[in-house]
Amino acid sequence: MSTSHSEQQPELGNYVAEFFGYQVYPKVAGGQKALTTQEAGRCPFLSSATAEDRACVKAETSRGVCTVSTVVDATRYDWLVCPNRALDPRFMGQAARRLFGYPEDVALHFIAAPTLGDSNTRNIIRGALQNNEHVLVYFQEKLGGELGISKTSVSPEFSFDWTLIEVLAVAPELSLGRFGILELQTMDFHGSYKHAVEMLSSALKDDPFGFHDYLRSEQGRAALSKKMESPNLSNVFKRTFYQMVYKFQLAGHSECAGGGFAIPRSVWMSWARHLADPHLVEQKDGTFVLTREGEETRELKGNSWIFVFELDKSRHSGTDGMVDTVKPWKVIRTDAETLIGLALRDSPLLALADGSPISSVTNKARQKIKRFWPDVVPAKKRVQGSTLF
Repeated sequence: MSTSHSEQQPELGNYVAEFFGYQVYPKVAGGQKALTTQEAGRCPFLSSATAEDRACVKAETSRGVCTVSTVVDATRYDWLVCPNRALDPRFMGQAARRLFGYPEDVALHFIAAPTLGDSNTRNIIRGALQNNEHVLVYFQEKLGGELGISKTSVSPEFSFDWTLIEVLAVAPELSLGRFGILELQTMDFHGSYKHAVEMLSSALKDDPFGFHDYLRSEQGRAALSKKMESPNLSNVFKRTFYQMVYKFQLAGHSECAGGGFAIPRSVWMSWARHLADPHLVEQKDGTFVLTREGEETRELKGNSWIFVFELDKSRHSGTDGMVDTVKPWKVIRTDAETLIGLALRDSPLLALADGSPISSVTNKARQKIKRFWPDVVPAKKRVQGSTLF
């Protein structure tokens, strides 16, 4: 989710970018609505999904932090650090249509499981089914609890971030159809947000009406970046890859409509090296197919998608108190076999093609040894434009 693609070098530093759903860096979303939400410690995304006020569910050391802004490879990106941040009905609905194959001209009702206890929600479902409209109920950790597959003697237990399931009928009794899997990838960071959160919370408590002006000040900027460290890029891919491949295989089952991974644009960009800088082939419908080098088209197995999204800041005024919506950036079809080939075959082979990654290990070891035993490691010498040891 790039926030800046200008040719100028971005401001350095790591900053809390959203606080209780509202942008605080690089601009500050002011207004009474934003202030009320921040004072109450309310999660606008869970609240919207359940149609009732819901508090932020994060631990005290990270409470209220939705996204973090950092610079990677001379570009500033926003990174999601809370999965509830992606609870955007428009984005989730678009992903669901892709998984289940629903056309755009047929109504889709996307309903959080806890709201089934409400009589209005039940009436909406009954009316939708009578009109031959699609109804999907979704389960998530904070919205009805996660679903998943049970372990067996030859396979592990797995939970799904979001499970979407078709409601086909509710009379005379409940009838369910296919289910879909939707995973969301957030970013891990070195260190914690404790110090920044403490300073922000203290400033909000001490002077709520001056809070947004404080965030715009030099002191506020310092608080937003207080001991904020960088993202752990490699760790995220490593802990995600196995689950992604496994769940994309599950998406091939007849009872599963499809599987999708929803990731911020920033995460997709960070994955490029792990996937050998993947080749994307654009399709007539505007989606893309992930392919290996030299492959233009190949029959893919299952219905597996990577939904790359970013925050839509086009309507942001900084004073209207609006939460930035989530919008698709690229919709990419793939399968488990392609991902395995890219990550475990192509990327290592390309990395070793010119020998530089291997030689860099030796060079780094030499420099570390020099700190302990300097006599045996000569100074660097320049030979025909190259650096030798």
